Amino acid sequence: MILIFTLKVKNYKNEIYELTHNYDRYYIKSISGLTPPPTTINTSVGGIHDGSYYNSSRLQQRNIVITIGLRGEIEVNRQRLYSVFPLKKECTLFYKNQNRDVKIRGYVETLEADIFVYQEEVQVSIICPGTYFEGVSAIKGEIRKVQPLFEFPFSINRPIPFGNIYDRPLCVLDNIGDVECGCIFSFHFYEYTNFLRITNEVTHEYMDLKHAGFCEGDELYINTNFGDLRIILYRYDGEKMNLLPFLKNDSSWIHLEQGINKLSFSISEGHYDGLSAKVEYTPLYGGV
Repeated sequence: MILIFTLKVKNYKNEIYELTHNYDRYYIKSISGLTPPPTTINTSVGGIHDGSYYNSSRLQQRNIVITIGLRGEIEVNRQRLYSVFPLKKECTLFYKNQNRDVKIRGYVETLEADIFVYQEEVQVSIICPGTYFEGVSAIKGEIRKVQPLFEFPFSINRPIPFGNIYDRPLCVLDNIGDVECGCIFSFHFYEYTNFLRITNEVTHEYMDLKHAGFCEGDELYINTNFGDLRIILYRYDGEKMNLLPFLKNDSSWIHLEQGINKLSFSISEGHYDGLSAKVEYTPLYGGV
Protein backbone atom coordinates (compact mmCIF):
# COMPACT_ATOMS: atom_id res chain seq x y z
CA MET A 1 0.00 0.00 0.00
CA ILE A 2 1.39 3.40 -0.99
CA LEU A 3 0.88 6.20 1.54
CA ILE A 4 -0.30 9.32 -0.26
CA PHE A 5 0.26 12.56 1.62
CA THR A 6 1.24 16.20 1.19
CA LEU A 7 3.75 18.01 3.40
CA LYS A 8 4.25 21.78 3.32
CA VAL A 9 6.13 24.14 5.60
CA LYS A 10 5.61 27.85 6.24
CA ASN A 11 8.66 29.64 7.67
CA TYR A 12 8.79 32.72 9.88
CA LYS A 13 8.62 34.94 6.77
CA ASN A 14 5.28 33.32 5.82
CA GLU A 15 6.92 31.73 2.79
CA ILE A 16 5.36 28.34 1.98
CA TYR A 17 7.34 25.45 0.46
CA GLU A 18 6.01 22.07 -0.57
CA LEU A 19 8.39 19.20 0.14
CA THR A 20 6.27 16.51 -1.50
CA HIS A 21 5.49 16.30 -5.21
CA ASN A 22 8.77 18.09 -5.89
CA TYR A 23 10.58 14.98 -7.07
CA ASP A 24 13.26 16.67 -9.14
CA ARG A 25 14.66 18.24 -5.93
CA TYR A 26 13.44 16.36 -2.85
CA TYR A 27 11.74 13.20 -1.68
CA ILE A 28 10.49 12.44 1.83
CA LYS A 29 12.23 9.34 3.13
CA SER A 30 10.61 9.27 6.57
CA ILE A 31 8.75 11.38 9.13
CA SER A 32 8.65 10.52 12.82
CA GLY A 33 6.47 12.22 15.43
CA LEU A 34 3.19 12.07 13.53
CA THR A 35 1.56 9.68 15.99
CA PRO A 36 0.54 10.71 19.55
CA PRO A 37 3.51 11.78 21.70
CA PRO A 38 4.44 9.91 24.90
CA THR A 39 2.74 10.68 28.21
CA THR A 40 4.42 11.45 31.52
CA ILE A 41 2.62 9.64 34.37
CA ASN A 42 3.36 11.05 37.83
CA THR A 43 2.92 8.62 40.71
CA SER A 44 3.95 8.38 44.35
CA VAL A 45 4.74 5.42 46.55
CA GLY A 46 2.79 4.69 49.72
CA GLY A 47 4.57 3.60 52.90
CA ILE A 48 3.33 0.02 53.27
CA HIS A 49 1.14 -0.38 50.18
CA ASP A 50 2.12 -2.30 47.07
CA GLY A 51 2.49 -0.42 43.84
CA SER A 52 1.98 3.34 43.68
CA TYR A 53 -0.67 6.09 43.61
CA TYR A 54 -1.59 8.03 40.52
CA ASN A 55 -1.08 11.80 40.91
CA SER A 56 -1.27 13.38 37.48
CA SER A 57 -0.33 12.96 33.84
CA ARG A 58 0.52 15.13 30.86
CA LEU A 59 1.51 14.77 27.24
CA GLN A 60 5.11 15.56 26.41
CA GLN A 61 6.03 18.02 23.68
CA ARG A 62 6.00 16.67 20.16
CA ASN A 63 9.25 16.15 18.26
CA ILE A 64 8.82 15.81 14.49
CA VAL A 65 11.87 14.60 12.57
CA ILE A 66 11.79 14.78 8.76
CA THR A 67 14.34 12.93 6.66
CA ILE A 68 14.59 14.48 3.19
CA GLY A 69 16.43 12.91 0.29
CA LEU A 70 18.14 15.27 -2.17
CA ARG A 71 18.03 15.06 -5.97
CA GLY A 72 19.17 17.21 -8.88
CA GLU A 73 21.63 19.93 -7.90
CA ILE A 74 22.45 18.48 -4.48
CA GLU A 75 24.29 21.42 -2.96
CA VAL A 76 21.82 24.03 -4.23
CA ASN A 77 18.84 22.05 -2.96
CA ARG A 78 20.48 21.38 0.41
CA GLN A 79 21.29 25.07 0.88
CA ARG A 80 17.75 26.03 -0.08
CA LEU A 81 16.54 24.03 2.92
CA TYR A 82 18.58 26.34 5.20
CA SER A 83 16.13 29.14 4.38
CA VAL A 84 13.12 26.83 4.52
CA PHE A 85 14.11 25.63 8.02
CA PRO A 86 16.21 28.39 9.65
CA LEU A 87 17.44 27.26 13.07
CA LYS A 88 15.63 28.56 16.18
CA LYS A 89 12.87 30.10 14.09
CA GLU A 90 9.17 29.27 14.24
CA CYS A 91 7.61 27.32 11.41
CA THR A 92 4.26 25.71 10.65
CA LEU A 93 3.95 22.25 9.16
CA PHE A 94 0.92 21.38 7.02
CA TYR A 95 0.21 17.67 6.61
CA LYS A 96 -2.63 16.22 4.56
CA ASN A 97 -3.62 12.63 3.88
CA GLN A 98 -6.84 10.93 2.83
CA ASN A 99 -8.54 11.46 6.20
CA ARG A 100 -7.00 14.53 7.83
CA ASP A 101 -5.83 18.00 6.84
CA VAL A 102 -3.88 19.42 9.78
CA LYS A 103 -1.17 21.85 10.83
CA ILE A 104 1.14 22.33 13.80
CA ARG A 105 3.54 25.07 14.88
CA GLY A 106 7.04 24.37 16.09
CA TYR A 107 10.63 25.56 16.25
CA VAL A 108 13.52 24.24 14.20
CA GLU A 109 15.94 22.47 16.54
CA THR A 110 18.48 20.94 14.16
CA LEU A 111 19.19 20.54 10.46
CA GLU A 112 21.85 17.92 9.82
CA ALA A 113 23.32 16.28 6.72
CA ASP A 114 26.29 14.12 5.80
CA ILE A 115 27.55 15.93 2.71
CA PHE A 116 30.20 13.29 1.88
CA VAL A 117 27.92 10.40 0.98
CA TYR A 118 26.65 9.34 -2.43
CA GLN A 119 22.93 9.63 -1.68
CA GLU A 120 22.76 12.71 0.49
CA GLU A 121 19.98 13.20 3.02
CA VAL A 122 18.98 16.08 5.28
CA GLN A 123 17.38 15.46 8.68
CA VAL A 124 15.30 18.27 10.22
CA SER A 125 14.17 18.15 13.86
CA ILE A 126 11.22 20.37 14.90
CA ILE A 127 10.08 20.82 18.51
CA CYS A 128 6.31 21.46 18.83
CA PRO A 129 5.36 22.76 22.31
CA GLY A 130 1.64 22.68 21.46
CA THR A 131 1.51 18.85 21.26
CA TYR A 132 -1.72 18.56 19.21
CA PHE A 133 -2.26 18.93 15.49
CA GLU A 134 -4.94 21.49 14.58
CA GLY A 135 -7.44 21.21 11.78
CA VAL A 136 -6.62 23.59 8.94
CA SER A 137 -10.20 24.89 8.80
CA ALA A 138 -12.38 26.00 11.71
CA ILE A 139 -15.87 24.51 12.11
CA LYS A 140 -18.62 27.08 12.62
CA GLY A 141 -22.18 27.17 13.89
CA GLU A 142 -24.87 29.56 15.10
CA ILE A 143 -26.72 29.55 18.41
CA ARG A 144 -30.36 30.17 17.53
CA LYS A 145 -33.88 29.00 18.30
CA VAL A 146 -34.53 27.55 14.84
CA GLN A 147 -32.18 24.93 13.43
CA PRO A 148 -32.53 24.61 9.63
CA LEU A 149 -32.57 21.03 8.33
CA PHE A 150 -33.62 21.59 4.71
CA GLU A 151 -30.91 21.46 2.03
CA PHE A 152 -30.70 21.22 -1.75
CA PRO A 153 -30.62 19.00 -3.74
CA PHE A 154 -33.30 16.73 -2.28
CA SER A 155 -35.93 14.14 -3.10
CA ILE A 156 -38.99 13.46 -0.97
CA ASN A 157 -40.39 9.96 -0.56
CA ARG A 158 -41.43 10.45 3.08
CA PRO A 159 -42.23 13.42 5.37
CA ILE A 160 -39.09 15.36 6.35
CA PRO A 161 -38.71 18.27 8.80
CA PHE A 162 -37.67 21.66 7.45
CA GLY A 163 -36.19 22.62 10.84
CA ASN A 164 -36.23 22.26 14.61
CA ILE A 165 -37.63 24.91 16.95
CA TYR A 166 -36.01 25.08 20.40
CA ASP A 167 -37.28 26.68 23.60
CA ARG A 168 -34.18 28.84 23.68
CA PRO A 169 -31.23 29.46 21.34
CA LEU A 170 -29.18 26.28 20.79
CA CYS A 171 -26.28 25.13 18.64
CA VAL A 172 -25.39 21.46 18.18
CA LEU A 173 -21.69 21.04 17.36
CA ASP A 174 -19.88 17.77 16.71
CA ASN A 175 -16.29 17.89 17.93
CA ILE A 176 -14.66 15.63 15.35
CA GLY A 177 -11.21 15.87 16.96
CA ASP A 178 -9.48 13.33 19.16
CA VAL A 179 -9.66 15.40 22.35
CA GLU A 180 -11.69 18.16 24.00
CA CYS A 181 -10.97 21.69 22.85
CA GLY A 182 -11.93 25.31 23.41
CA CYS A 183 -13.97 27.52 21.11
CA ILE A 184 -14.62 31.14 20.15
CA PHE A 185 -17.98 32.83 20.70
CA SER A 186 -19.03 36.03 18.97
CA PHE A 187 -22.16 37.95 19.97
CA HIS A 188 -23.81 40.96 18.36
CA PHE A 189 -26.30 42.92 20.47
CA TYR A 190 -29.34 44.59 18.92
CA GLU A 191 -30.90 45.69 22.21
CA TYR A 192 -29.97 46.25 25.85
CA THR A 193 -29.25 43.47 28.36
CA ASN A 194 -26.97 43.29 31.40
CA PHE A 195 -26.47 39.54 31.91
CA LEU A 196 -25.36 36.70 29.65
CA ARG A 197 -25.02 33.00 30.47
CA ILE A 198 -23.44 30.50 28.04
CA THR A 199 -24.00 26.82 28.77
CA ASN A 200 -22.67 23.55 27.38
CA GLU A 201 -25.62 21.30 28.16
CA VAL A 202 -23.53 18.16 27.68
CA THR A 203 -20.70 19.01 30.09
CA HIS A 204 -22.95 21.25 32.29
CA GLU A 205 -20.33 23.98 32.23
CA TYR A 206 -21.53 27.57 32.15
CA MET A 207 -20.10 31.07 31.96
CA ASP A 208 -21.91 33.94 33.68
CA LEU A 209 -21.05 37.43 32.51
CA LYS A 210 -22.68 40.35 34.31
CA HIS A 211 -21.92 43.78 32.89
CA ALA A 212 -23.39 47.23 33.50
CA GLY A 213 -25.05 46.99 30.14
CA PHE A 214 -24.60 45.47 26.70
CA CYS A 215 -26.02 48.04 24.30
CA GLU A 216 -27.23 48.02 20.74
CA GLY A 217 -24.28 47.72 18.37
CA ASP A 218 -21.93 46.06 20.89
CA GLU A 219 -19.76 43.12 19.77
CA LEU A 220 -18.59 40.54 22.34
CA TYR A 221 -15.85 37.96 21.69
CA ILE A 222 -15.04 35.10 24.09
CA ASN A 223 -12.09 32.77 23.48
CA THR A 224 -11.97 29.61 25.64
CA ASN A 225 -8.93 28.00 23.98
CA PHE A 226 -6.24 27.06 26.48
CA GLY A 227 -3.42 29.60 26.44
CA ASP A 228 -5.57 32.28 24.79
CA LEU A 229 -8.39 32.87 27.30
CA ARG A 230 -9.99 36.28 26.85
CA ILE A 231 -13.27 38.19 26.87
CA ILE A 232 -13.29 41.37 24.78
CA LEU A 233 -16.14 43.82 24.25
CA TYR A 234 -16.11 46.25 21.34
CA ARG A 235 -18.54 49.06 22.15
CA TYR A 236 -20.75 50.63 19.54
CA ASP A 237 -18.69 53.84 19.88
CA GLY A 238 -15.38 52.05 19.11
CA GLU A 239 -14.16 51.54 22.68
CA LYS A 240 -12.43 48.21 23.44
CA MET A 241 -12.96 46.71 26.91
CA ASN A 242 -11.52 43.70 28.75
CA LEU A 243 -14.44 41.97 30.49
CA LEU A 244 -12.50 39.27 32.35
CA PRO A 245 -13.21 41.03 35.70
CA PHE A 246 -16.96 40.68 34.99
CA LEU A 247 -16.83 36.88 34.75
CA LYS A 248 -18.50 35.43 37.85
CA ASN A 249 -16.30 33.33 40.14
CA ASP A 250 -18.28 30.10 39.79
CA SER A 251 -18.02 30.15 35.98
CA SER A 252 -16.07 27.65 33.87
CA TRP A 253 -14.38 28.24 30.57
CA ILE A 254 -16.61 26.37 28.12
CA HIS A 255 -14.93 23.52 26.27
CA LEU A 256 -16.20 21.00 23.74
CA GLU A 257 -16.11 17.33 24.60
CA GLN A 258 -15.27 14.87 21.84
CA GLY A 259 -18.50 14.16 19.98
CA ILE A 260 -21.82 16.01 20.22
CA ASN A 261 -22.03 19.26 22.23
CA LYS A 262 -25.10 21.44 22.78
CA LEU A 263 -24.39 25.13 23.38
CA SER A 264 -27.04 27.60 24.50
CA PHE A 265 -27.25 31.09 25.97
CA SER A 266 -29.70 32.97 28.15
CA ILE A 267 -30.13 36.65 29.03
CA SER A 268 -31.81 38.56 31.86
CA GLU A 269 -33.52 41.29 29.82
CA GLY A 270 -34.70 41.80 26.28
CA HIS A 271 -35.61 39.17 23.69
CA TYR A 272 -33.51 36.41 22.16
CA ASP A 273 -34.04 38.05 18.79
CA GLY A 274 -32.09 41.03 20.16
CA LEU A 275 -28.87 39.02 20.17
CA SER A 276 -27.13 36.98 17.47
CA ALA A 277 -24.53 34.41 18.45
CA LYS A 278 -21.95 32.40 16.51
CA VAL A 279 -19.41 29.84 17.66
CA GLU A 280 -16.43 28.22 16.00
CA TYR A 281 -13.77 25.72 17.00
CA THR A 282 -10.68 24.12 15.55
CA PRO A 283 -10.50 20.35 16.09
CA LEU A 284 -7.39 18.96 17.79
CA TYR A 285 -5.79 15.65 16.82
CA GLY A 286 -3.34 13.47 18.69
CA GLY A 287 -1.88 12.18 15.45
CA VAL A 288 -2.49 11.76 11.75
